[in-house]
Amino acid sequence: MGNTISYDEKAYDLNLGDKGKIRGIQFDQKSRRYAGIPYALPPTGNYRWRKPRPLPSSYTYANGKDGPFDATQFKAICPQKTFHVGKAEGGDGIYSEDCLFMNIWTPVGDEKTSKWPVMLWLHGGWFQMGDPSQDPGMDPTELISTGGLNAIVVAIGYRLNIFGFLAGEALLEESQGDSAGNFGLWDQRMAAEWVKENISLFGGDLNNITLAGRSAGAYSVEAQMLYEFRKPGPKTSLYRRVFMNSNAIPAQPKSLQETKPQFEEVCRLFNIDEEDSAKEKLARLRQVTTQDLVEAIPKLEHHTFRPVTDHLFIHSNVMEYLRSQDFAHEFKSRGYKILIGEVANEETLYSVYNSPTEPSLDALKMQVMNYYSPQVSERVIKRYGAPASEYLEDWKRVFAYRLSFIDEKVAPKSFGVAHAMDKPFWK
Repeated sequence: MGNTISYDEKAYDLNLGDKGKIRGIQFDQKSRRYAGIPYALPPTGNYRWRKPRPLPSSYTYANGKDGPFDATQFKAICPQKTFHVGKAEGGDGIYSEDCLFMNIWTPVGDEKTSKWPVMLWLHGGWFQMGDPSQDPGMDPTELISTGGLNAIVVAIGYRLNIFGFLAGEALLEESQGDSAGNFGLWDQRMAAEWVKENISLFGGDLNNITLAGRSAGAYSVEAQMLYEFRKPGPKTSLYRRVFMNSNAIPAQPKSLQETKPQFEEVCRLFNIDEEDSAKEKLARLRQVTTQDLVEAIPKLEHHTFRPVTDHLFIHSNVMEYLRSQDFAHEFKSRGYKILIGEVANEETLYSVYNSPTEPSLDALKMQVMNYYSPQVSERVIKRYGAPASEYLEDWKRVFAYRLSFIDEKVAPKSFGVAHAMDKPFWK
């Protein structure tokens, strides 16, 4: 999220008490930014394809010399093949598997006495690409400074594509039932827990947190909400409001069994023996370099890595649960509010950037099955265009919008208002 308006910039140090001190940037007398703040330990080396590890309780933010942690520069983002961003200002270049950072923007004021609302933002990009810090047109610096937003914006970096969403029974076996995929979703959850624990130090109101996202970020918002509702143990509420731009309610993700062809294809590409044990396969895959994994993605027939039904983060019967009294009860008892958005020409972006390899039904099925299970894909294709009027009454009380106009500076008129064009613009 790079701002384009010129500001008078100066360093600003924020005291986090026992957790140390961080140095951000203040823009005029209007807003502050703290970039590249780690919320978990690096998921690198032998920790690739494992759940994120929390920062130890003894962790303090410092520069190693009793000075403040440098939060003036953006850090690297998750490696990806198909997304172009500007050069990262800090860290190990543009991309790194060490990518579990967040960026925080706040108004200017006294953090000890302020209680600003908080928006926790999950970026989009099909779960294959994206960036919490470089999205043109959406820099919260200008939303707060020029737009006058009196709130905190937190943008989360999380693992993507093969690094965040490789899945399979081999991972479940190796972890002894602790995880089987969905590592990017586990990252987001840990970031939300960090925000709940720490955002008051930045002047945030713990009881006024909104979880928001666009495209894959909107998918993630729903996944996070359902995880919170269905997870075992004491009830928790990390946020009270959810906001989903584009792609709000997905179908049931693939099962672990249905991801097996993708996992096996990755192993074949790196000459890993089919007869090797799960532990041996994963050990070999963890030895593959970051760059080789990135280069492998477009070579795969099953090239799209997405959330899966693992019965740990995402449970079965998602749609049935959404229609059930259990979901309605949880939603109401926690005092949740939801805003869902859609656009008039959802399909245009997919037809340009992710279209079938040829104009045939089989090619369409293959592309759809990169996202969903064969059964779901067949049902979707059969029912495409079927009327939804029978569900109209259920949606009458939902806060929603449908965007049918966009400035031609954003996209050619021929695109209409395509998927993800309902992102906020504030400059």
